[in-house]
Amino acid sequence: MGRYRSRSRSLSRSCSPVRHKRHDEPRDRRRERRSPGPSGLLVRNIPLSARPEDLRVPFERYGPIRDVYLPKNYHTGEPRGFGFVKFRYAEDAAEAKAHLNNTVIGGRDIRIVFAEDNRKTPKEMRKVLRTRCSIYVVCFKLQPC
Repeated sequence: MGRYRSRSRSLSRSCSPVRHKRHDEPRDRRRERRSPGPSGLLVRNIPLSARPEDLRVPFERYGPIRDVYLPKNYHTGEPRGFGFVKFRYAEDAAEAKAHLNNTVIGGRDIRIVFAEDNRKTPKEMRKVLRTRCSIYVVCFKLQPC
């Protein structure tokens, strides 16, 4: 016979001590590395055959990386020839930009600039596409034949 389990909850609960997480870096060092600068880089002119690992390896030398993203064409699924590398700290991104700009990756001379915006979701990309199509339709209707 199984145990009977009451569904009622008692109002008295014991408070367990709060546990603090340990971090790899001391508190002072984490605070000094935070800055409002951009931590994302836009890497242009990468080969169409490039994989995220091809960008991660050279950029990881300059600090911890959060994400590497290589966008593809929404309709065809083909690479677009550029990518984004997001660092954990803005200082690491600035250092990587200074050292890797105009270097060769995959046989192509890459250009690096700071990324201005965060990655767009597929829903946002569809919205932009619809807006552009409706503008073109309006323009064609206004012009005389």
